[in-house]
Amino acid sequence: MSPTLHALVRFWWIVAAGLVAAVLVAGALAAQQPSPLYTATENVLVTSPSAPYLRTVPAATKAKPAATSTVQTDTQALVNAANLYPLLIQSEAVAKLREKLYGPARGTLAVSALASSTNTYGVYHPSPLPVITVKASAHRPAAAQKLAVDTVKAFDVWIVNRQKASGIPEAQRISVDRLGVKMRSTGGTSYGLPLFAGFIVLLGFCGLAVVADRLRPRPAAAVEESAPARPHRHVA
Repeated sequence: MSPTLHALVRFWWIVAAGLVAAVLVAGALAAQQPSPLYTATENVLVTSPSAPYLRTVPAATKAKPAATSTVQTDTQALVNAANLYPLLIQSEAVAKLREKLYGPARGTLAVSALASSTNTYGVYHPSPLPVITVKASAHRPAAAQKLAVDTVKAFDVWIVNRQKASGIPEAQRISVDRLGVKMRSTGGTSYGLPLFAGFIVLLGFCGLAVVADRLRPRPAAAVEESAPARPHRHVA
């Protein structure tokens, strides 16, 4: 038996204590790591009943019974609305309506116009696209998806009610079309660092057992008993 292995067997209680300490250290590190965060992202198209982004020819409207005139849809108005609506979507009125219609939802909400940006000096650059991005984050995927979907649905109801109350004709109203939800997760528990830390702790206790064996050598009788017997030579 090698000296190192013999030291580990002799001071087995030190090795056992090291194993317990390694498990405790690994468990403590694993418990301190954050749980995974799930984010549901839903893009919303700001459009109108004439669907201007699906046409190659401007929509025609009747100005008089005897004549028709072609009127081009103001797509810039839709782009302006897409840059304004994130503030409305995150408003208290929409949040109350969402909870009233679909119940409470947990998580955090972030809404912005797609392709909008803010530079290092705080200057906001509006998005040139009529698309809004709604991001809902929660520690459960179902909660994140519910918050994103319920928020967009509640805003759709809210904006329709506001336009009706303002007497805006149906052909001139702005609507929102959902483009689908995408899920992703970040963070989560990683067992690499806890296992490595536990191994280092166990290795340290094993080294302590070897040092203890060097500081407290075995009695000579025990050494002779454990040593292999040498063959005797017969002299003629």
